[in-house]
Amino acid sequence: MSTTSISVSDHFNAVAAKYEASTGGCTRELAKYLVDILPPFDEATQVLDNACGPGVLAQEIVIKQHAANKEAPSIACVDFAPAMVELARTFPHAYALPAEQRDRITFDVMSGEDIRFPDDQFTHSITNQGILFFKDGPKGASEIFRTLKPGGTAIVTSWAKLGYINLIHHAQSIVRPGGQPFRLPVSDDWFQGAHLEKTLKDAGFGEVQVHEKTVHYAAKSVTELCDQLTVLFAAGLGLSDSENVVFRKELQEAAEKVVVKVERFGSSRDPDRREELIGVPMVALVAVAKK
Repeated sequence: MSTTSISVSDHFNAVAAKYEASTGGCTRELAKYLVDILPPFDEATQVLDNACGPGVLAQEIVIKQHAANKEAPSIACVDFAPAMVELARTFPHAYALPAEQRDRITFDVMSGEDIRFPDDQFTHSITNQGILFFKDGPKGASEIFRTLKPGGTAIVTSWAKLGYINLIHHAQSIVRPGGQPFRLPVSDDWFQGAHLEKTLKDAGFGEVQVHEKTVHYAAKSVTELCDQLTVLFAAGLGLSDSENVVFRKELQEAAEKVVVKVERFGSSRDPDRREELIGVPMVALVAVAKK
C-alpha cells in the first residue's frame, strides 16, 4: 500500500531544536532504563552513544554518575544529522561539567553505517532508536559489532508499538477518507523482535537477548500532547489549513480515549524533579548483545 513519508535526514534535522517535546520524552524514559541495565562503568570504560540525537543517553549517564558521586566515563556521541550533533555539543557546558570531564565527551557527525573508530574500541555501545532509521541496518549492526571490544555489551533498540500512530491514522481517515496513511520511513521488519535479533546475530554477535519495555509519549495535558504530535508530523501530512483544523480536533478526541497517567522522576536539568503527566504507551524492543 502506498504511504505518505518524509526523508529520514529531513525529519531529524527539522525536529532537532525541539527534540525533547517532539519525542514526548519517550526516548529519554527509555534511555534512563538502558543506562540502568548497562554493565557498571570503570576507569577503562569507553561508551559509544550511536545515533545520539541531542545526546540524551549521554546526558543520562552523566546524571546517574553524578548522583552516585562518580565522574562520567569517556563517551563518543555520533549522529548523521548535523543539527542533532550541534545540539548535543551544548550539554556538557549546560551541565557545568568540569573541563576534564567535558574533554572525555566527544561529538562527531557520523553515519551509523560508517563508524569512524578503530576495531574493538568500545566497552559499552548503545544505539537507542537509531538502527531502524539506518539506510543499511545490517551494515550498521556490523559496525556496532566491529567497534565493540571483546567482552563488551551493545544495546540496540527499536519499536514494537508506536502508540501515537493509531491516533494519527484515525485523524487522517476522517480528514481524507481512503487517503494514504502516514508512516515513518522505516521497514515493518524493525517492529519485530526476531528481525532485530537476527540482524545482530548475522553481524557477529553470539549472544543476543531481546525483551520489551513500555515507555510513554507524554505531555502535561491531552491538548499539549496533541500539539506536540501536530508539530512533529505536520510536514509529512501535507494538509491544508482547513484540513489541519479538523485533523487537530479528531486527534484530540481520539487521544482522550487512550491516554494514561504517567509519573516521571527527574529531567535533564533537575534529576530530583517529579512530574505527573498523561501519555500514550510506546513499546520498545531492547536487544542486549555480547561480543
